[in-house]
Amino acid sequence: MDSVMREADELDRLVGELVTLDEQRVCIGTKLVDLEHYFRKAGYPELSRRALDAFMTRYLGRVLELADGMRE
Repeated sequence: MDSVMREADELDRLVGELVTLDEQRVCIGTKLVDLEHYFRKAGYPELSRRALDAFMTRYLGRVLELADGMRE
């Protein structure tokens, strides 16, 4: 029974970590979108493109990859 409780505690800890990581990921994605908008409005298309590329490949790409893995 003690080992089951330890594993249950580990599960709770990991779920908490995932929640924290998810919140951080959302904040990063939001900041990338904000930066893309800022650079575009400021007239810096290269920096705008970099922010958009980072969002599309690293942020959105990973979200889609995870969703695809859940379907399997």
